[in-house]
Amino acid sequence: MKFKVFNGPKSEFDKRVPTEYVLTLSNLVRSLDSKETSFSDTYSDCYTLAIYSDEYSGVADFFIEGFLIYSLLFADKFGYEEVLLHNPPAKILHQLQTSHTELEISVDNYKYSKLNLRHLRAVKQDFDNIIYGQSNVKNELLASLYSMTNKGVHKPTVIMLYGPTSVGKTETAKFVNKVVNSKKKLFRKQLSMFHNENFMNYIFGDKSNSFAKDLLDRETNIILLDEFDKAHSMFYSAFYQLFDEGVYTDKFYEVNLENTIIFCTSNYQSEKEIKKNLGAPIYSRFDHFIRFEELTTFAKEAIIDRVYEEELTKFNEDDQKEIENFGIKNKLKSKVTSLNNAREIRKIMIQTMSYPLISKL
Repeated sequence: MKFKVFNGPKSEFDKRVPTEYVLTLSNLVRSLDSKETSFSDTYSDCYTLAIYSDEYSGVADFFIEGFLIYSLLFADKFGYEEVLLHNPPAKILHQLQTSHTELEISVDNYKYSKLNLRHLRAVKQDFDNIIYGQSNVKNELLASLYSMTNKGVHKPTVIMLYGPTSVGKTETAKFVNKVVNSKKKLFRKQLSMFHNENFMNYIFGDKSNSFAKDLLDRETNIILLDEFDKAHSMFYSAFYQLFDEGVYTDKFYEVNLENTIIFCTSNYQSEKEIKKNLGAPIYSRFDHFIRFEELTTFAKEAIIDRVYEEELTKFNEDDQKEIENFGIKNKLKSKVTSLNNAREIRKIMIQTMSYPLISKL
């Protein structure tokens, strides 16, 4: 019997699953529960059993505890000769590793894009066209990331981006991810939501939904822990080993995050304030602190231009002409000193663009 373990995103696991003669764990369970023999016969001639990461939570605990025994037992009934495992829990991996049965076991870990000098050159070249009014951030960011382009395996680089709200912190993480990973989705978690018992289960380990499982399923090696300052302090200890060694463990999974860039954001105004509020244990585990400044008038005007072009394309051609005749950009620029940040600019832009269209209703 062949057992093929794949650790990585679902989209990549899909490429490894044959298009024919495949039985999934969900269909296997349904077949066992069904009283109709025709339903069972449908899956009686499958060569491959493919188990996706979302399916482990749909079976009873005893199946996970005795996975190896059950998978071999059901092979006689359904006829499969190989088992493909997507991000299996630690208990299943342990059974495979310690089995005395003759098994053919392979483990394939997805190769995430590693930061290189070409990426840094792209960041240096395009940063000011994406993140306005934060030239000091560009140089500090490049210096913080440079060592990751050296040869060898690196523990995560953990960077705290701090300063006023909506001045480019989150956009910086998105930009770096786009440079390094092109069209792959940034792994982003909003820590301001981490307050109640449900999120405690999510962080420290839950069978059906957990931070570790989501990390295994991630598409990129760029991670954004947004609004880190707004999470309950009880969660910080969960990140100690991750920030120190690049390993995240809970009751069900262990995740290796070598060569990962972890961005955290906060609205604190100084490193002293960060240390005071977050506490020394988690503060000491950040590799770099990069401060974002209030937006200058020039930066806000540049954001007005960009937001105007982005929002205008969302309207049909006739509406665009009406909006353009209204002179919205110049109106907003005349009041630029009263606008605080990019979020506020976009909100007012969207609202103002609607005014010349109301008469057409």
